[in-house]
Amino acid sequence: MNMPLVLLYNLDKTKAAKIQRMCLPLKIRVRQVSPECYTLPLGSLVDGDGTAAPDEAAGFTDEMLLLVQFTGPLLEQFLQGFRRNKIPPVPLKAVLTPTNREWTSLQLHQELLRERQAIQQGQAAHTASEAPKPTDG
Repeated sequence: MNMPLVLLYNLDKTKAAKIQRMCLPLKIRVRQVSPECYTLPLGSLVDGDGTAAPDEAAGFTDEMLLLVQFTGPLLEQFLQGFRRNKIPPVPLKAVLTPTNREWTSLQLHQELLRERQAIQQGQAAHTASEAPKPTDG
């Protein structure tokens, strides 16, 4: 019952359908996560045993994917499938881990944004490392 699963967040119907078709031959289950479930632990979403109280205040609109039970080769096939099927990339992606299993979708989203920002700042710092650093004042 450890079949790979991808949880989809905020994907439009067309893009979600393309991903679903791409996942069929790879034997990956696909499930859309509705905004009212963003406050549930990721483990509950994956196991399908969580029920959410509607929380209109919680949410985000970025596209996001959570990959569950993906092996290295399967992950590679999945990512190649995006290119092969000309599916626009989803910038926020994560793999379910023992650490983030207890997080909510909201916490995962925040962490992915922090990581992306750190990478962008790191790249900017790397390209600007030869230039003198500006000083305050």
